[in-house]
Amino acid sequence: MSAPLSRRQLIELIGRAAGSSAAYQIMCTLGLLPITSASAGPPQLPPNSGAGVDVLILGAGIAGMVAALELREAGYHCTILEARSRPGGRNWSLRSGDAVEEIGFKPQRVRWNRDPHMYFNPGPARIPHHHRGILDYCRKLDVPLEVMVNDNRNTYLQDDAAFAGEPQLARRVINDARGFVAELAAKAVNQSLLDEPLSPDDKQQVLHFVRQYGANKDRLLRFLQAFGALDQDFKYRGSERSGYSTPPGAGDQEGTLNDKVDFQQLLAADFWSNPILKMNYSEHYPQQATMLQPVGGMDKIGHAFARRLGSIVRYNAEVTEIRKTGSGVQVVWKDRRRNRTAVMSEASYVICTIPLSVLRNIKTNFSNEIQSAIRAPQYMPAGKLAFQAERRFWELDHQIYGGISWTNRDIGQIWYPSSGFHQRRGILVGGYILGQERGQRFAAKSPERRLKDALDDGERLHKNYAASLREGVAVAWSNIPFSAGGWADWNFGDAAHRQHYQALLKGDGPVFFCGEHMSHLRAWQEGAVQSAFLVIAQLAEHARQSKA
Repeated sequence: MSAPLSRRQLIELIGRAAGSSAAYQIMCTLGLLPITSASAGPPQLPPNSGAGVDVLILGAGIAGMVAALELREAGYHCTILEARSRPGGRNWSLRSGDAVEEIGFKPQRVRWNRDPHMYFNPGPARIPHHHRGILDYCRKLDVPLEVMVNDNRNTYLQDDAAFAGEPQLARRVINDARGFVAELAAKAVNQSLLDEPLSPDDKQQVLHFVRQYGANKDRLLRFLQAFGALDQDFKYRGSERSGYSTPPGAGDQEGTLNDKVDFQQLLAADFWSNPILKMNYSEHYPQQATMLQPVGGMDKIGHAFARRLGSIVRYNAEVTEIRKTGSGVQVVWKDRRRNRTAVMSEASYVICTIPLSVLRNIKTNFSNEIQSAIRAPQYMPAGKLAFQAERRFWELDHQIYGGISWTNRDIGQIWYPSSGFHQRRGILVGGYILGQERGQRFAAKSPERRLKDALDDGERLHKNYAASLREGVAVAWSNIPFSAGGWADWNFGDAAHRQHYQALLKGDGPVFFCGEHMSHLRAWQEGAVQSAFLVIAQLAEHARQSKA
């Protein structure tokens, strides 16, 4: 009789037969390796495990629709109540004929041309390549994607306090800064200044590194020379990385390099320190290439979910009250289309994806701990605005194809479209307003004033800017019904806020809380997806225990 296989032998056999990926999967299954939420995907619920269980999902944003899709496949009976007349929540695209309604202001009508590339994403507008959850749903739901040009070295950085307010090419600022730093470091190495600040322990570690890996001063200098494009004397005198004032061409036109920027002016500018002016923003993990976008507008994702879910989504259903009962949850909602004010729905469980900024004004009988947690976070009063350009001047005059220019003016950013290249017209995002103070100022202005001020700010980056644009639309998220803010601005460094967040993660009996605000991926659709995965597992376990 042969001896039984050990776990190690089983894994080795699987690895030889099917490769390391299969071995990894079996180790995860046996509990020998952790499965991270970023790679695990939705919980694998047993077929028909949710039979006989009713779930009310409040909100047809990304989180709510992910939860409904996965739970329904496991046999749960799901209904989504959505206050808007469309799916997606903050996943929203504007096109000709649409309207923007803000509390306290007249509706804005979108009067752009109807070409497929003429749209504006006032909410999420990019998907990082490592946001695997939302990208997997794009694949499953047949939402075509294209590259979104997030970082473009041919765009501009502008600061009123430096360079006489003149915009500077991003490639010059970034690469000249790198050259200056490399030259300073090379001087320090040559003058043996590198040894001075080291403690005896530090010196021992450096000596060990030198002996172990063969590092030496000459090799370090060559590294700095390559890093910063220094010359043979380890001086930075400019580089082709920063571009040409006269580009290389045919015949004798070898090209003339741009003069290097003034280092003192570079230090005076806030390109590197101001959170609004992101000289190095594309180095941050969420902003690194490749960045993606749905072809034709971000709302293609929301509508693809809605098509798959069909009639389980009830639109124009505004929730007015949530009551826990002994047997589950009752939800009172208003049918906005028929003006019915007291429609009652009951379920065993509720998944609440309503933004906390809205939920805090809905009548509930949640525990005191949960009520306090709902009131805890600020919401970012973010805003965006966009214009139709009759002529794509950024491409024709500046050879800018996608990307973002930055300014310390209130508009913060100008986004150039990553679709419709070489078409006659385009939609230019003329401002992305962030920060509590700027956002509140933006929201307090009338849409007309926001657009006028944005055109004035844009003149600092592009001459004749205002004359090139028309038919603007401005969206202040803190004024948008059923959103009341861009995203939850949790302060996770604060113990009280973290306590509130943890309370919401646990839920309140048969009520679970879900959405980007219940993740550490604030403001990203991926946060909504991963939050939905977590809540699906929590609800399924609760239902399993209740049936046992």
